[in-house]
Amino acid sequence: MNFDYFNYKSNNKVKKGSIIFSQPLMDDHNFKRSIILICEHNTDGSYGYKLNDKIDSNTLDVGVEFPVSEKLYFGGPVDQNYLNFIHNDDTNSGEKLKIYDNIFLGGNYNEFKKKLNHEGVSYKFFLGYSGWSPGQLDEEIKNNSWIVINDFKIDIIFKKINESSWGTLLSNDSFKNKIFSNYPTDPNLN
Repeated sequence: MNFDYFNYKSNNKVKKGSIIFSQPLMDDHNFKRSIILICEHNTDGSYGYKLNDKIDSNTLDVGVEFPVSEKLYFGGPVDQNYLNFIHNDDTNSGEKLKIYDNIFLGGNYNEFKKKLNHEGVSYKFFLGYSGWSPGQLDEEIKNNSWIVINDFKIDIIFKKINESSWGTLLSNDSFKNKIFSNYPTDPNLN
């Protein structure tokens, strides 16, 4: 009998615009129950931003102005003094990177700040990012550390999602991932 209940291998290949979910047993405190938007994946390496690790602006050592502080997330363990943003504003000037259909990274920050309260403009800001050296993310996926999702509704990128969203969003992908999404945070409690 071929019983691969705990085989997290995804049929999806990671690429720019993928969302990756940490597998249920990941014990790395930086990525436990993480949802990460991959902003670049190529032979030079990979990077992205955690979508579900909201920062309480009251705990910041440096001042971050409102409304940036209301949609500020911990993007990952690398360069945590670095502020960047994703958004759906294709009119924003400056150097911006198209990530997915209507998702962009960066651009002219001062110009974008003026649009933060405009209807239809969605965004998230990040301190730090998640990065992988060349081939590292592919190897981690091969070793079942990440579940790759390439087909998703864009609105989840900008939703207010948190640590509990990991299970909710993962369960929407497939029956097998629904089983994984119900796996307890501490298997000893099972």
